[in-house]
This record gives sequence, structure tokens and C-alpha cells, in this order.
Amino acid sequence: MDPLGLLLEIVALAVYPGGLFLGALAWITWRGAGLPRGGPPDARGLAAIGAAIVGAAMAPLPGTPAASLPPPGGATPNLVAAVLLVVVAGSLIAPDPWSQSRRALVALDGISIVLLGLVGASFSTTDISGATGAISSVARILTVAGVLVALPIVVKPHAAIGSLGARSIVVAASLVVVLAIVIPPAQRWPVAPLWVVGLVAAAGLYAVLLRLGRAATRREHPSLVVIAFMCSIAASVTAVIAARP
Repeated sequence: MDPLGLLLEIVALAVYPGGLFLGALAWITWRGAGLPRGGPPDARGLAAIGAAIVGAAMAPLPGTPAASLPPPGGATPNLVAAVLLVVVAGSLIAPDPWSQSRRALVALDGISIVLLGLVGASFSTTDISGATGAISSVARILTVAGVLVALPIVVKPHAAIGSLGARSIVVAASLVVVLAIVIPPAQRWPVAPLWVVGLVAAAGLYAVLLRLGRAATRREHPSLVVIAFMCSIAASVTAVIAARP
């Protein structure tokens, strides 16, 4: 990689969409959701933070430095790779024991995200988010809804164990990676900053919803589990329908 490309990668990791930007979203998540502090970060917490930052840095948000890397139009932002990093980060900070519902939610959400590759004919986040058609849009929205409902049930950020920083950063990184698939690609000034502001506002709203629903997510309320299941299943079916010629 040329020096400019290396510099852009460093900016993506350290500033935007990882690093400082992710830290700001994590602070919003902590304050809005009222997450308990817990203890200082241990080795697992530090590994989770590292994986979450790299995963978020791969999200093709408007103005991301990755858009300036070769090939023309930017380096390919692989959605599956970014999701795997976030899943690893979440598994490192999620408390034990794992219930059958939590395992099933991870599996179904993973399947719905992988099947989005049928919508964009690749696992590139920009191809998926840029896919045309109402059915493709429905598949993306259902996938995002399923992940957002399942996230606090699986990760349990309100459990006062581990590092507060790790828990809030993993939640913020999950939002960045997942919401990137509903942001149209190739956004430019002056529209691009509005999408970023909208992402920050969405993170704040989601944090408030986490606070309001913490009791239900802590005990894995069946209604929330069913909603997450149905969204993921509907997303998978819709993605298959959208990919049909």
C-alpha cells in the first residue's frame, strides 16, 4: 500500500469511522442507556475494543477515508468481515451462561446478513446498500431491525460486569456496521454530513430505547425474542425473493 493509503487507513482506525468517532458514539450510548460502570478493562475487554474499532473502521460511512483507497471508488468494504469482528467483540464481553435464545438470535441474524449478499450480488456493504428496488430496501430494513432488537439480549450491556468502555464501544460499533447498510453509497457534500448527523441521532435514540427496555432485555422477554426472530426470518426470506431474476 502506498503512503497515502496507509495514512488513510490510520485515519479510518484512529479518527473516523473508528477511533474518536466511535468513542463519541460509545459515550452517547453510555449516557443515554445508563450503562453501569463495571470494572477496568481486562485482556478480553481490550481485545473486544480492538476488534470493535477495526470492524467499525470498515463501515463505508459518508466521507470515510476508505473511499479514497484504490480501486477507483474506494476499497471494498466487506460486510461479513466487519460483522464477524463485531460478533467476536460482542462474544468477548457478553456474560455467561448463554441461553438457547441468545445462540439462536446470533445464528438467525448471521444468516440474514449473509443472505443480503444475494441482494447486492456481493458481500460489499456499498453494493448491498446501493441495491435498487423496494424489496431490497425491505430486506435491509428488516435485517437492521432484527439485529437492533437482538443486540441488547445477546450482548447484555446492562450487566455490571467487565469494562464499561468495552460494552459501550461494542454496542456503538454494532450500530455503525449495521446502519451502514441502509445509508445510500457515494453521498457527497452537503448531503453526506447530514447522514452522519442522522447516524449520531439514531445512536442517541437507540441508547434511550436501551434504557427504557433494559428490564425486558435483561430477562430476555419472550416478546422481544420473538420480534427479533421474526425480523431475521422475514429479512432472509425477503432477501431471497429480491435476488430472484
